[in-house]
Amino acid sequence: MRTLLLALALLAAPAVAAQSVELDLDAGTITVVGSATVTAPPDRAVVRLGVQTRARTAAEALRQHEDDVARVLTQVRTFGVPDRQIVIEGLSLGENYGRDGPDGFIASRVVSVSTDSLRVVPELVASVVEVGANRLDGLFYTIKESGPYQDQALAQAMDRARAKAERLATAAGRRLGGVVAIVEQGGGVMQPFQRGPVAYDEVVVESMSAEPAAYSAGSSQVQASVVVRFTLGS
Repeated sequence: MRTLLLALALLAAPAVAAQSVELDLDAGTITVVGSATVTAPPDRAVVRLGVQTRARTAAEALRQHEDDVARVLTQVRTFGVPDRQIVIEGLSLGENYGRDGPDGFIASRVVSVSTDSLRVVPELVASVVEVGANRLDGLFYTIKESGPYQDQALAQAMDRARAKAERLATAAGRRLGGVVAIVEQGGGVMQPFQRGPVAYDEVVVESMSAEPAAYSAGSSQVQASVVVRFTLGS
């Protein structure tokens, strides 16, 4: 069987390390990989805020921790974030170790906040740090509804696969025919920006900036890749 395999070292979706093109001249088919990336503006921010409370006894650490978390939640709600977009993740309590060994207890939780108002993120982060959040476990921007962008990326990936197949078929002296099979391969939304985790001491808390210039939503990338087999005519 006369088979020509061309390995094309092209960057593609994360699941595709390389693209390949196969011309099976005896079977009369050609198989190609087409990939595309669509840039989209993020419309949702997710902030993971850590709340850590230290105290002399375990009971005292828990009591103070509940107050710290309550203040953080109250502050978050002042930015119009509904409760359905606020998630409290777990609770841990354990001994706190200093340089000389055990030094009281520490209680901690993470408050995950999703907001569709990206402009409030800088002020939200700065204000919750002032009322009790002392750790930023992550900040990233994403797309609420990626379906339309995924459809665009798939359509462009298919167009590129066809264009590639036509060029190679012409180079082989054959005519490109119809589609025999299509397999979607890889793809998804690539997050543009992430920060964390960062622990704040008193100096850093005082220097937290609420200026929008200190944050950047960037652009999300929606990727798609398809493997397409075409027939070859004479």
